[in-house]
Amino acid sequence: MRFIVPILLLAALCWWFGLEPVEHALVHASPRGLLVYLLLTAAIVLGAVLRWRLIGRAIGVSVSLGRLVVARLAGDAVGALVPSAKLAGEPLRVALARDANTSTAQSTAGVALDRFMEIIGNTVAVLAYAVVFYAMRGTASTGAGPLMVAGTMAILLGALTALAIRLRRGHRPLAPLYGERARRWAPRFGAWMDGVRVVEDHVVSFFHQHPRVFVIGLFASVVIEALTVLQYHALLTAFGIALDLPTLCLVLLGGGIARAVPVPAGLGALEATQVAVVGAAVGQPALGFVIGIVVRLHETLLLALGLVALAYRGISPARLRLSAPQAGA
Repeated sequence: MRFIVPILLLAALCWWFGLEPVEHALVHASPRGLLVYLLLTAAIVLGAVLRWRLIGRAIGVSVSLGRLVVARLAGDAVGALVPSAKLAGEPLRVALARDANTSTAQSTAGVALDRFMEIIGNTVAVLAYAVVFYAMRGTASTGAGPLMVAGTMAILLGALTALAIRLRRGHRPLAPLYGERARRWAPRFGAWMDGVRVVEDHVVSFFHQHPRVFVIGLFASVVIEALTVLQYHALLTAFGIALDLPTLCLVLLGGGIARAVPVPAGLGALEATQVAVVGAAVGQPALGFVIGIVVRLHETLLLALGLVALAYRGISPARLRLSAPQAGA
């Protein structure tokens, strides 16, 4: 059922809007525009990996760039296939980024810190999308929606900032998970608790000893989000779709919403979300369907690269299916 309902939804959208506009966009795609899109995609992946590598080196992890690229692509693929807000791919990233000189705790701390900075970048991006949409469209056409989104993101950003300050001051928010009381209640999980404590040791040490690396990582996250806007602009322009900045921001926001829907790879949800947001923004739901299909091609490319990375590391689809429930948990 996890696949049947999304496939039926996608089939219904194809039947309702027809495939002629999609075929026209694909046939008249610009090779030069696609090349620009591919270069921006490579820059975004490389930027994310370089941020991760910078964090890892700060906590004593020295892993080759190629190994991290493979781990990042594979982890993102698993995170897309297993509905879990992208968290299912994180254990895989931890495992693939380890080597003989790297402990599991170090690898876990590096992935956690990288994801923390990425979340901050995502939050700043959504806040910027809402502000741009509100500023350029005004209250008459947007209502209070963008302001509510901006307010929610501002609160979340404040919470993330407060957490970073606490860690910088040496506070340990995970202490209740491995403290004396927890050990009395669940003595069987003592080894697991020790692991959590060591991971938190690395995280606290990072914030205390490497504030400059943290600031550089945040700057890299914001740059990656800006490149993502350019990436989507290049992708859509390559297929003859011209959007103003507010609508483009809404398309990006819609993509993020679709990824939160608990279906594999956002199948059907991505296309339906783009129909809804573009229809609401410019009154052209059919254009939203074409945009959804184009963005689906982008997501499929990244998924294919991730599956190739999995195969390269010797992880088969059958093994991935067996581990999916545990990863989701």
